[in-house]
Amino acid sequence: MAKRMKHKIYFSVCGEGYGHSSRDMAIAKALEDAGAQVLMGGYGYVLDRMKKSFKTVEIKREFEMTGNNGSFDMKATILKSSKPALGFSKIVAEEKKNMGVFGATCAVADGRSAAILAAFQIGIPCVVIANQTSLESFFMKDNPVMRIIGKNAEFSLSAGISIADVVLIPDFPPPDTVCLGTLGWMKHIKKKEIFTGPVVFSEFMKPGKGGAPDITRPFVLTILGGHAFRLPIFEGILEIAPKFPKVTFLIFTKFKSDKIPKNVVVREFADDISEYMRAAELIITQAGHSTAMEILALGKPALIIPDKGQAEQGSNAERMKALGVAETLDYSHLGAQNLFRKISMLLRGKKYKENAAKYSKIARKMNGAKKAAEIILEYSERVQKY
Repeated sequence: MAKRMKHKIYFSVCGEGYGHSSRDMAIAKALEDAGAQVLMGGYGYVLDRMKKSFKTVEIKREFEMTGNNGSFDMKATILKSSKPALGFSKIVAEEKKNMGVFGATCAVADGRSAAILAAFQIGIPCVVIANQTSLESFFMKDNPVMRIIGKNAEFSLSAGISIADVVLIPDFPPPDTVCLGTLGWMKHIKKKEIFTGPVVFSEFMKPGKGGAPDITRPFVLTILGGHAFRLPIFEGILEIAPKFPKVTFLIFTKFKSDKIPKNVVVREFADDISEYMRAAELIITQAGHSTAMEILALGKPALIIPDKGQAEQGSNAERMKALGVAETLDYSHLGAQNLFRKISMLLRGKKYKENAAKYSKIARKMNGAKKAAEIILEYSERVQKY
């Protein structure tokens, strides 16, 4: 008689930003739909987010992202994280306890080195989810001392990944990979990589013009948040919006102004941003990897303005431009004239819409969340066959 398998999948999720949890929750939903039990480990606002849909456990952060004049600073983050790293063994022990109490048959680590080591020590399979397997882009232009620090950080990253069983890249396969510039070239990492296709919530797998009934169309969607250094984007859109009298500009931000043009709508948040993204003609935002995958899955042209000093976003933005689905702007060229020119190009250029539609079709066919779930279940089976 064949042994009945019980799949218990433990996720260890980085809580710095929403991107890690977005893709992990999409995979976790696919796993539960397939009959698996899921336990999500997280901290901070990401833990609160996951609690709404999944069984959760609180874990300690491994590092804390650090900014410099409002922008993300990888070097400062690594230097500041040296103190928490001294308690790394305690974090590993905590992860081992969580896996043991839950009875995990497979661990999934997203931005979490401790979970990889814990799974290795216990002997259960470990699946890494990553859109970045190299830190070289953050340090390649620095002074010799910082390059040495960068090399050490790179070694730690690759050493951790190398003991995992498989690395899932939630992106299109080469040569169309958006995160290609942040993937390492070491063969002992590359041989473990599987490109699943974009991993997004099911809402982002529904292309078309549905949703957003409360906004006059056509409209351009801008997602800014409240970081102070993004204020020039907000001010620039307010300045150029009257030049597009037949287009509505919807901006999600915490910024305020007494001079809002008639065709501009400013809101602080949305319960479901996907309905606005799906209905928009164009999306203006940063190039975090999960956001990039959502844009491509929906088949939307985009104007990508990477955050200052964010090498990963800069790399993603250039890749999206190379794929023919986006234009880019950096803060040194963020004048009203350039903003007007880029938006005009994207609204009038058929090639952007055609290319975006092509990648949307590929994303739906690949169904990254389902594919990732199938791979995780395959590894979960390996410790239960006899």
